[in-house]
Amino acid sequence: MPMDERVPIRRAVIGFLLILGFVVVLMALVRPAIFTLAPPRDDASVAIGTATDVTAATGRHEILLSRSYGWAGERDAGDGRVQVEIIAGPTTTGIAAVNGASPVREDCDVTITADRLVDCDGRAWTFAGLPLDSDDPPLERFPIRVDAGSVLVDFTRTIDD
Repeated sequence: MPMDERVPIRRAVIGFLLILGFVVVLMALVRPAIFTLAPPRDDASVAIGTATDVTAATGRHEILLSRSYGWAGERDAGDGRVQVEIIAGPTTTGIAAVNGASPVREDCDVTITADRLVDCDGRAWTFAGLPLDSDDPPLERFPIRVDAGSVLVDFTRTIDD
């Protein structure tokens, strides 16, 4: 059966342009709504891992912050950002996140041992950041919360604030 009819190109182009216009208008309406309705993602809500991973073992985490808060061990990461290393893991009361740098000496990292955290000068803390010797200051301890299985840390303040 021969086809003598012409292909309706004009109708296809008009249909395509109408659909494209609809998609552009939809994007123009939805995109601002996403930024308006979504909660802010600043240094007050930084995800460091899943609750399962963090509670499995105490570990070190490198965190990039949007600005400096004066925490021990902060390193410049460029563009006004800083990088800080934390230690997070299970404690007897839940989950703790503490600074991975000694509060006494900036260049002294805190290491994880079997039953405590120890800095390069031998000062020791519990996994919750509390000193074992009452003469030593506590580690900087950050507030944490678990939201939908993710461990979120607030780097804008410490627990002592």
